[in-house]
Amino acid sequence: MIAEIATVISVVKGLNDAIGALKEAGGHATDLSSVMDRYAKANEAVQDVESKNVGKLSVKDSMQLQLAKRQLAHFNQTLKDQMLMAGLGADYKEIMNRVEESRLEHEKQIRIAKIRRRKNIAFAKQLGVAFTAAVIGFGVILGLILLLFKK
Repeated sequence: MIAEIATVISVVKGLNDAIGALKEAGGHATDLSSVMDRYAKANEAVQDVESKNVGKLSVKDSMQLQLAKRQLAHFNQTLKDQMLMAGLGADYKEIMNRVEESRLEHEKQIRIAKIRRRKNIAFAKQLGVAFTAAVIGFGVILGLILLLFKK
């Protein structure tokens, strides 16, 4: 789990380097596609870590993941500013609509995973109660049988 968080942080740091390159290049299409590719990878890395470790992250890992999300939000604002200054506002909206669809789908999957995890925990508890009741019942029945035939 720690390795996954470290991977996310390194991908986000690479994204920060790409922001600097984008500012220097003035928003050329090849540079923009490279930066968007890095952004997509960073976003997917954050989403993968979240979905794989639903409810299992330590406080430190959760905090690092939150910082990575904040850096992605900062990148998003920087990208918006750069694209608007380059006259690519419509392209930015289209890109962000796709990103938003992906984010909403990811949040839906996270909610489903949390619900599934809660149901699995509840099922395991019920199974434990049933098993305990069966063992106790078997012990009581065995004790009664031994008492009856001990004469």
